[in-house]
Amino acid sequence: MTHSPQSPSLPTAVATEQTSLHIPSLPEWIEPTVEYLKQKAILCGACHPVRANKLTLVLHEALTNSVIHGNLELSSDLKERGDNAFTAALAERAADPRYAERLVEVRVEYDGECCRWILTDQGKGFDVERVLSRACSDDPGLILASGRGLLLMRAFLDDLSFELRGRRAILTLNRESGAEKRSAPRLSVQRPVRVAPIDADGTVDWDAAHEAMAKNLSSGGISILQRRLADCERVLVGIDWQGEMLYVPAEVRHCQARGDDAVELGCRFQLASPGVESTAHDNVERDLEALLEQLTEKTACGDERRLHPRAVYTGQIGIEVGGRQTTYVGFGRDLSKGGISFLSSGPLPLESATLTLPRGDSQTLCLAARIVRCRQLMSGVYEVGAKFAEVGEAMD
Repeated sequence: MTHSPQSPSLPTAVATEQTSLHIPSLPEWIEPTVEYLKQKAILCGACHPVRANKLTLVLHEALTNSVIHGNLELSSDLKERGDNAFTAALAERAADPRYAERLVEVRVEYDGECCRWILTDQGKGFDVERVLSRACSDDPGLILASGRGLLLMRAFLDDLSFELRGRRAILTLNRESGAEKRSAPRLSVQRPVRVAPIDADGTVDWDAAHEAMAKNLSSGGISILQRRLADCERVLVGIDWQGEMLYVPAEVRHCQARGDDAVELGCRFQLASPGVESTAHDNVERDLEALLEQLTEKTACGDERRLHPRAVYTGQIGIEVGGRQTTYVGFGRDLSKGGISFLSSGPLPLESATLTLPRGDSQTLCLAARIVRCRQLMSGVYEVGAKFAEVGEAMD
C-alpha cells in the first residue's frame, strides 16, 4: 500500500508575520475584522486553534473599545442605564461622518515566538490608571461599568498595555501560552466547590468566599463555572473530599464569559505555594491524587455499563429544542456514539432537539437528539443528557 506524504504544517514554518489594517468606525466592521485577525493568528501559528474562542473574545473587546468608546466617544456608562440610550447614541454617532470617518489602525506583529496586536484610535483617549483601578475594585458596580472587558483581556493575554493616553492598546500573546499544553489528563466532573480569593499578602479573604461548580479536574488544575468575574490572581478552591473540604491554592489563568450570567475560570494548582493560610490537609497533593483516583474509578465503572465508551468533550454546543426559534447554548462534558452530556445555564425541556457540535477542523456537526434528562446543579447551572437519534448515520 502506498502512503501519501504527511501534509506540511505551515504554521510551524512561519518565521515572521506582519499585517496592517485601517478599519472605519462602524459597528458592523468589528465582527468580520476580529474573525480575520483570529484566522491570521491561527494560520501563522501565533494562537493554537483550541484557544481561538478566547482570542476572539479578547480581540472583539479591544476593537469594540477602539471603535465604540474611542472613535465614536460613547461612554460605557450608557450601557448601565437599562434603557435604549446606548443604542440610540450608537446609531446617531455611526451616522455622523465626524465620528464614523475616524479610522482604527490595527497592526499585527508576529516574530515566531510572540504576537502583538496594536490598535490605535483617533478618539480623545481615557484615564488609563483610573479605569484600571476601577477594574481591580471590590465594588461590583464599578467592575461592571468599566472593568469587565479589561479583566477578561488581562486573564487571557500575557501582557496588556496602553499608550497615547489610552488611544493605543497593545495586546501581547506568547506562542507557548497559546498552545495550552496540558501536563495531566482532565476528568470531567460536576460537583460544587467553594472559591475564596487570596490577597496579595497571601491571606485568604474568607468573607468573599462563594459557591461555584467544577467543570473538569486534573492534578494540575481545575475549570470552574461561577456567577462572578475573577478579580484576583490567586484563589483557594475547596473540594468536598471524604466529608471534609480539601482546600487547594490555585492561580487564575483565564476568565471567560459563558453566556449572560456565568463565567469560566481556568485555574492552575499551586501545591508548593508558601504562606497561604488555609485549613487544608497536611498533604494536599496526596489527598488530591486520592480524589482523582476515586473519580477515575467511578468513571471507569460507569463506562462498563454503557453501550458506547465516553470521551471528554468540552466544546460549546448549539441547541434547538422542538423546532423553536430560540437557540440555547451548552458546554460539553463528555461524548459517545450514543449521546452527550453538557451543562446549560437554563433548564431544557425533555423533547427532540438538534445539536450543533464544533469539530477540530473548524467545521460543525449537526445531530438529531432527544433531551432525556435535565437537573439543576446550582443556581444558573443545569446538567443535561441527550441521546442521539440515527446514531449510525450521524456519527459515521
